[in-house]
Amino acid sequence: MEKTITYRLIQVLVLSITISCSTDPTAKIQGVYEVNKESLKELLQKQIEVENAISLGLLNVAVENSVFEFCIKGDSINGILFLAGETILLNSQIIVRNDSLIIDIGEAEAYLIPKETGISYKVIGADIAIDLIKTDRTELSKETKDVILAQMKVIKEKEEFEKNLGTWRVGNYVDEFGDKTGEGFAYCIIRGTHENSISVESEVYVKATIQNEKLFIQIYNSSLDMKESFPDKEFGSIKLKFPDGSVESERVFFYENSASESPSDERNILYDYISKNDGIIKVFIDLSTASDYFSDKYQFAIARNNLSEVLKGIK
Repeated sequence: MEKTITYRLIQVLVLSITISCSTDPTAKIQGVYEVNKESLKELLQKQIEVENAISLGLLNVAVENSVFEFCIKGDSINGILFLAGETILLNSQIIVRNDSLIIDIGEAEAYLIPKETGISYKVIGADIAIDLIKTDRTELSKETKDVILAQMKVIKEKEEFEKNLGTWRVGNYVDEFGDKTGEGFAYCIIRGTHENSISVESEVYVKATIQNEKLFIQIYNSSLDMKESFPDKEFGSIKLKFPDGSVESERVFFYENSASESPSDERNILYDYISKNDGIIKVFIDLSTASDYFSDKYQFAIARNNLSEVLKGIK
């Protein structure tokens, strides 16, 4: 009698597992998938209509350096889609919606469409789908894992950078050999905007530095790898809007692609305010006040935040 009951329980368990596997739409797509680079190249050529040899060469290099690989285990997917500097890290649950398999890719969703030899990946709303073939592996390749770790490091650094925007930090002066002198200065990085006669509100980054109770400003492009060009050895003016809504102009000196508050015999309005008061000051820089050859305008906001603590640490 006990053996019969045990046998029936095993039958029920096996039957329930079989039914579960047959009804689970992800059961048949378990495994590792990777893109066929030749088919990806052909797909992209059709989409961007590459005609000249230079463009075709750049496309070929981008595809050869691309990484399209993901692993499906259970109802989860993880992997990476990397092409021409654009990266999507996949780490999502696979959900079923209206008989479609859908994954979260951050700011959008994508379909996973099972095919005879693999899976088709298609961002919802996009015109193209990318075919990935199924491999005989059960884990991501070491190369792909290394790329994912590198991208995760980049993402973490970017998040840290974003978190520290507007926060004052200590920089160090160096001598002609690149060695630290032991003297420090306060600086912060701020996001701003730039426009001129041919462009409207592109993103820039502002490096604000305090030296000798004066504030120096340098502005970099959105990649932080190049300074914006300023008039050289020219006086101009900037406008400051204070938390109470009042607006005041201040004289500044443009030199070697930086702007500094006026010599010490004049009042340094911006430094004086942020060193003693809370609240955000909006700054407007119009390079045409220093040179008729420039139409560039920059805007950003700056605040005291933790400046007092940083300055105490330097002194």
